[in-house]
Amino acid sequence: MTPFPPPFLLIRRLHRQPGFTLTELMAALLVVMVLAGLSWSSYQHAVLKARRAEGRAALLQVLLQQERQFAYQQRYQAFEPAQGVPGESDDFKWYSGGTPQTSAYALSARACDGASLDSCVLVTATPGGPGVHAGFSDSACGRLHADSRGGRSADGPDCW
Repeated sequence: MTPFPPPFLLIRRLHRQPGFTLTELMAALLVVMVLAGLSWSSYQHAVLKARRAEGRAALLQVLLQQERQFAYQQRYQAFEPAQGVPGESDDFKWYSGGTPQTSAYALSARACDGASLDSCVLVTATPGGPGVHAGFSDSACGRLHADSRGGRSADGPDCW
């Protein structure tokens, strides 16, 4: 027959349960929150740069389409964003992304300042707004511009 262990050993065994203390869990949670906070601004900056690249690529794509238009018609074509209306601006893609709802920029084209559509077209990408992702804004760069003469500009510095 085995003797029962003394009561103080039973109490000691009851207090030695595996796991983490609340203090250890709170310390780990604090470290995770600090790291997430530090990485959030980097993530937002990377998303903004990707959206700008989307806008620049869309501008150049529309300029390529405009050059094809000029080769056939000897004239560029002006257009405005369709803003979700089917049938408008079918000749040119008026949004920068895969669909209007996910696009960061609305595209438009007009004659360059002091010129006609027979000689120059200016394509503009406007961030956010009706018809495209309304929550997107780019206060640093604003609108992006490119023309058929090779000029590129933006409302802000260092955006191209």
